[in-house]
Amino acid sequence: MGKPLFIGIAVHRPRYMPTLPGVLEANDRICAWAARRNYDVVQIDDRNASVTVNRIREHLTPNLGDEPDPSLLLDRDRIVVYFCGHGIAAWPDQYWILSPGPNQSRDRISANGFRDVLASYEPLQIAFISDACRSPGALSGTGDPVLDRLEGSSRNPQKDIFYSCREGTSSFAMPATASEPGYLIFSSVLMKALSAPDGANIDLPLAQLNRQAVTSQSLSDYLERNVPAAALGVDRQQAPQCDPGFRPFNHIYEEFTGSDALDDDPDGDAPTFSDGSGDISLFEFDLDEASDFGEIAFDQDGEQSEHPLFGDMVAYFRRQYRSNEEDRIARGQAERFELSRSEWRAPLVSLVGQQLSEASPNNPSIAIVGSSRPNILLQDRRQARLRNQLNTEVSGSRVDFFTVENMMHGSSETACLRYGDRSLSLIPFFADMHVVTSVRNFDDKQGLEFLSWIPVNGDFGDDGLLHSAEALKGLSQGYLRSADAKKIAGQIRYAKHLDPMMGIVAAYLYNTVGDIDNIRRMAYYYTTHDQPIPFDIAMLGGLELIRADRGFSAEVPAVPKALEQDRGEPNFTQVATHRAFGNVAGLAPVLRMGWPYLRESRHPFHKSCWRFIDHLAPSPVTTFTGRSAVKYITAAFRGD
Repeated sequence: MGKPLFIGIAVHRPRYMPTLPGVLEANDRICAWAARRNYDVVQIDDRNASVTVNRIREHLTPNLGDEPDPSLLLDRDRIVVYFCGHGIAAWPDQYWILSPGPNQSRDRISANGFRDVLASYEPLQIAFISDACRSPGALSGTGDPVLDRLEGSSRNPQKDIFYSCREGTSSFAMPATASEPGYLIFSSVLMKALSAPDGANIDLPLAQLNRQAVTSQSLSDYLERNVPAAALGVDRQQAPQCDPGFRPFNHIYEEFTGSDALDDDPDGDAPTFSDGSGDISLFEFDLDEASDFGEIAFDQDGEQSEHPLFGDMVAYFRRQYRSNEEDRIARGQAERFELSRSEWRAPLVSLVGQQLSEASPNNPSIAIVGSSRPNILLQDRRQARLRNQLNTEVSGSRVDFFTVENMMHGSSETACLRYGDRSLSLIPFFADMHVVTSVRNFDDKQGLEFLSWIPVNGDFGDDGLLHSAEALKGLSQGYLRSADAKKIAGQIRYAKHLDPMMGIVAAYLYNTVGDIDNIRRMAYYYTTHDQPIPFDIAMLGGLELIRADRGFSAEVPAVPKALEQDRGEPNFTQVATHRAFGNVAGLAPVLRMGWPYLRESRHPFHKSCWRFIDHLAPSPVTTFTGRSAVKYITAAFRGD
């Protein structure tokens, strides 16, 4: 493989937003560090010219003839992307704001989309380091993935993801004073970790081999421990969110040698480091764990190995870390699930679902709560059965429903739902499942607040940890994290069916850390239950979408067994899965957060939707608004 590539992007003065101090300097410092570490460096900032999506694209894939040239990105063992500037949360994504400002959706970068498109160029590893806010904002449109996806990609790179702050919070830039220049809190701590050893930034297993290295895991630990302290020192609150994914032994960011290394202590029995609360010795193991270390290892020739205990020590540290991490996740998870719960969502779905089962016991139906005279169009120009009303009102709102007849078991259809004359949503119908949805206003634009699929036969099963409508709330409002994906995935089984929305939510959570393998395992799981794969899962899993008469089918690649088994994770997300084929439910993403992945789609319908991408409403469920957008997309849906 070629040299690693470092891409540094800094925007300190976008239109209509405050100028940020320290941004250009932070990018200068980390790009200089990368050059010293023998990276090829692409540095882009707004010092002398505006930063736009087109400018970044031209730097990374300059035009060669009529086609972009991908050679800069190919044959890389590692690609690191660093961004500093303004950001906005678009849960579970983050949008980076470029020079044209926050309201230009074609010049906002989708961090997740950019990362996943970069993966198609098949580096072995990708790191994303973002020093930008993740506070919420009401947005129309979407973000841009910057690059064209490289066709034929199959590799799933290891991924490191370091956010400067947690979901829904701010990242701080400190202004210059008489004695000090302006600086970014997170980036200043990051550069300290990469500049000199201080014990707390050193990887402990490698230290046993007298190597003073900053690794994926030790950098994550250092940032999560030191950024909050640095912020409190200037009366701010800021805590990073780090998801390290690089695996030994290609997980080193910096290694110190010679005079940079920690001084040896000739009187000490073992190297000892401080974590701010007390000393930690490398050999401070619990006696109960001593039996976990094997006997001295020998190689195939009978000679004693050079480091006989190293593998056992690495395993010990991994178990210790995983135990602490699971405890931390469990403590925060209960709170995140509680925030995701709703007093009205699950009861509303249950009430409407029971009435749908009585009104349409044999055919799938969709119930729309709170809309004025909605109508539905199916792909083959058939109108759904005439609109009816349920004998109930929810908070004074009428409940309309439509029935779709003659659907084959294991099939799906896409419906174009129009309501209020100016809003349009695309709803997948599954055979044997009703749909319940609710309409509300989002910044004076009507959109769908949630979708929930329930069995036609009325067997709603047990809601478990969260109802699917609550899981969508937790995802779209930023409560749930990637660490919650396995719990959500464990709730996919719903009576005799697989819940489409639970699978979709789990897929987006896995996607926040680039876990394509588990997304593909879920896709395989749907095929084994003779259910179509929800479009969002197929899209996030990087499956090739094969055009069919009224939608898509897809091939699910084989996935190897997970390297590390987790007793708390559903079995189907850890086992090896075979190659499989299945139909795809839906023509486009159910959730608005999936649209950055379709910017380069060649499908005519996706192109029609992207023409009106600025009309994508801020509702969690895909909704296009405006009479011109509704008229044009409806015509494209019909095939006119």
